[in-house]
Parts: sequence; structure tokens; C-alpha cells
Amino acid sequence: MRSPELGFGAEQRVNQGIAINPDTPMRHTDPGTAYAARTTQIHVKLARLQQLAADHFGHDPDAIQWGHVADLGRVEQALDELLAIFDGPPE
Repeated sequence: MRSPELGFGAEQRVNQGIAINPDTPMRHTDPGTAYAARTTQIHVKLARLQQLAADHFGHDPDAIQWGHVADLGRVEQALDELLAIFDGPPE
């Protein structure tokens, strides 16, 4: 069953307005299997982020403006928050 106003199935969860990927449901009974599945998803997303960074995040390097700098500041802050989950706060 799809929710027309949200664009994703009603059985999917929403986390802060972002639908969890419906193609990779986390319906495992074993935490080790679920952990491995999540780790794989994270590696795929990290590889995609690396590709985007190598391509200047889709921006023309000769047309960089302050909005792009601000966007990267938000990305850097989010990465610091993610790293703090495992490493502690940045120094």
C-alpha cells in the first residue's frame, strides 16, 4: 500500500522526513545479520559520497559561490556528528 501524499509505502518508517530505503528492509531476527546489512549500506553510501566529493559535489569549480561553501559546512558538521557517535567529539 502506497501513501500518495508521501510517495512511499505505509509500512515504511519515516525518520525526520526521510523514508528508509524500501529496497533494503531490516527485518532480520539475528543482530549479526542486521549489523552486516547495515554496514554494507553504509559502505555503499560512503562510496557515493566519495564519488560526489571527487566531482566537486556537482558544482563547477570555476563557479563556486558562498552558498556552496555553506552547504559543505553543513556536510562537515554532519560528518563530525556521525564520527562523534564512534570516536567522541572532534578536537
